[in-house]
Amino acid sequence: MTADVVGGVPVIFAGGVLDDVRELTAISPEGDQSSAAEAEALKQRIAGLLIDCKSNPFLGELMGPGLHPELANCRRVRFDIPSYSGKPRFRLIYRNKPTDGAPADVAG
Repeated sequence: MTADVVGGVPVIFAGGVLDDVRELTAISPEGDQSSAAEAEALKQRIAGLLIDCKSNPFLGELMGPGLHPELANCRRVRFDIPSYSGKPRFRLIYRNKPTDGAPADVAG
């Protein structure tokens, strides 16, 4: 799916990414108020990171070779919601195309 950013770079999401975001941020009908607040905070954090990556395509750390060599030229941003105090549970992984200069592929 493609989303055009006003005055910016188009972003192409890898297959399944939007479904993953929907699943992560879904609010269960039997969920409590804190679950709903966490889901909303996560949505806001993801949206903020996409905006940050648009204005600074070098925001994430370059992944380099490792367990997934196909992601060596991708960048990674570790994140979580502001109220969580532990190690970040989520990763936004993206690739700048055609070179490492402007985000075009975003996978998380």
